[in-house]
Amino acid sequence: MSRALAVLAALLIGGCSWLNAPERNLVPPDGGINDGIELFCDDGLDDDEDLAFDCNDSDCAEEPACCERRAPTLSEDWTAPNLSAGWTFAPTGAPWSPLRPSLDGTTFLGGFLPDDSPRALVSKDCVSLALGGWVSTTLRATDPTGCDATAACDRYAGIVLTVATDSTPGGKLLDELAVTLHAGGLILVTQSDFEVARRAVAVDENVEVEIELRPTLDDLNLPIMMAEVTVAGESLLEDFPVTATSNLVTTGDCGEIPGLHVAAQGRGDGVYVGPVETEKQDCANPSQFDEQSAILNGSNLEFTPSWVAAYVGSPALASSRNSVSDVQWDLIVEGSNDGPELEPSTHVGYALGHARVATDPGGNWRLDTWESSGSPKVGNDPPSCLDGSCASNRSVREPHLLAEWNAEQELRDLVLSFARGVVTSSAERDLFGIQIVRPVGGPSTSITLTNTPTVSPNDIPECVSLRDPALIPVDPEAQQGDWLLFTCVEGAGTATEIHAVRISRALELIYEGGEPMRRVVLVASELGPFAAAGIRSPEPVISFEEDGLRLRIWFLAQSVPGAWGVALAEARTHDTSAFEFELPEPVPFAVNPVLRSDSTLARSGCFDDECNITGIAVAPRADDPSRLRFLLARRLNLPGVGRTDQFIPLEQTWSKP
Repeated sequence: MSRALAVLAALLIGGCSWLNAPERNLVPPDGGINDGIELFCDDGLDDDEDLAFDCNDSDCAEEPACCERRAPTLSEDWTAPNLSAGWTFAPTGAPWSPLRPSLDGTTFLGGFLPDDSPRALVSKDCVSLALGGWVSTTLRATDPTGCDATAACDRYAGIVLTVATDSTPGGKLLDELAVTLHAGGLILVTQSDFEVARRAVAVDENVEVEIELRPTLDDLNLPIMMAEVTVAGESLLEDFPVTATSNLVTTGDCGEIPGLHVAAQGRGDGVYVGPVETEKQDCANPSQFDEQSAILNGSNLEFTPSWVAAYVGSPALASSRNSVSDVQWDLIVEGSNDGPELEPSTHVGYALGHARVATDPGGNWRLDTWESSGSPKVGNDPPSCLDGSCASNRSVREPHLLAEWNAEQELRDLVLSFARGVVTSSAERDLFGIQIVRPVGGPSTSITLTNTPTVSPNDIPECVSLRDPALIPVDPEAQQGDWLLFTCVEGAGTATEIHAVRISRALELIYEGGEPMRRVVLVASELGPFAAAGIRSPEPVISFEEDGLRLRIWFLAQSVPGAWGVALAEARTHDTSAFEFELPEPVPFAVNPVLRSDSTLARSGCFDDECNITGIAVAPRADDPSRLRFLLARRLNLPGVGRTDQFIPLEQTWSKP
């Protein structure tokens, strides 16, 4: 099998692949070739030829592909006086009083009586499992009377993973997966009450059970959960598909990371469930963000209302060190004096503004120390004229900033790319090309548009309009130019693909065979249901490492029109020399979107359904490049205020699991 196929196979069928892993944090080399480094930890190959493969190589000790770090999420030893505080008694309306005997010093749960119906305790809190997790317990049968180890009987007890919080009288809980011990010593693993595995065990002995869940992608590139079930230290079931990730519970404690409810279920007496422990994988998690306190808007950024009175959004963010070693943040946003809600019926114009702030290393930015351009840095003031008096092609939108650092992370250059209107008649609307500008200067420096954009739709005939540009340097020193990513808007006005073209250091298109060097990066129809209604706004972060490069692309995706969430795809290659000519193919994260449109972060403070993600910016911190700063733009309707826009700062650490 080729290396490419081996890597792809590992991604599709492996457990916690490098899709879950941010930057490599390699331990010292242990010999062999490739500088003694196991380059990939889930490709089935001995990369450094030291006779240790993948997770068996000490180089991979900290890699999420090999990570077994666990963070407890639920721990129940059945000794609490009032179990109803954390558990729902099912079926509702049929009360029962469980027995809690001590067997060999451990408290067990049993006595699922009367035995006219299965009975269960269902966890009130959902257990987050979508990024990987474990559920473990101990089962024990003490009275095999009337039952044997070859067949199921009407006395049993076990552990259930379920989306349900209740059952009907006479019926079992709907099980995504269940492990049940019958009184005669038969262990059954079931799904929807159908047997998928069995094993005989000894009676009157503790039987340890563990269910391990891992996210992966199926053959259609859809995220699913796979399970391994271990009974008495031996694997009973491997690589078993449990459920599509989209079927997991997304409310309550699973609002950010989906999961399932856990239940102890049984019938009759003589079979018991011991303490229950659940844990989530504690490796790198692209769905978990650290919230920062300083929420920004057009007012505290001190932009003049004449051009941001109705809307401000689509942030671009860059970090660098200034001459006194403070961390400098540059922020460029789009704004308008007319709301974007008017666009279906009329032309709305936009302009770009620039703000800058310096903070101590490791510190957060404040709200009252921003240096602002005040009026637009690029574009007109006001940018929009509903009476038709403004030129229809004056819009500039969707900025992106690339900070080029020197060896000390001090700012060498800021490169600004943005979409600019290219309409040629009043009948046209929302046709854009892309402008790239270097240098950008400070907030007080204005930028005058050239006569023609850097890249126009005429250069890329496959796209009617070019939106949401973003630059990736081809080499660590940014001397060989960049890849320019952009949203390709097709003839019907839909944004379903993200493309890339090569740009020289002189900010000119690079050609091959008489055509621009162009690559298709992401296609909505190939990503899965989370992107079924379109994708846009790529936000790339690249890291050049000793064993190759890693490219991560955050982007907006919608499952249905208007429900924009934040998704992630990643690519990696050993051959950095080829990056000048080819982009490695990004693979979507196994649990997309990483930030849903209905998540707590997106909807905090919203009082109605009008609360939408409108943009995302991502930038490594100059004082700690493993720490990423996100800026989530959202538009919401506040009582007594009306429509307003906010930029919510978030952070993630990607240096180690």
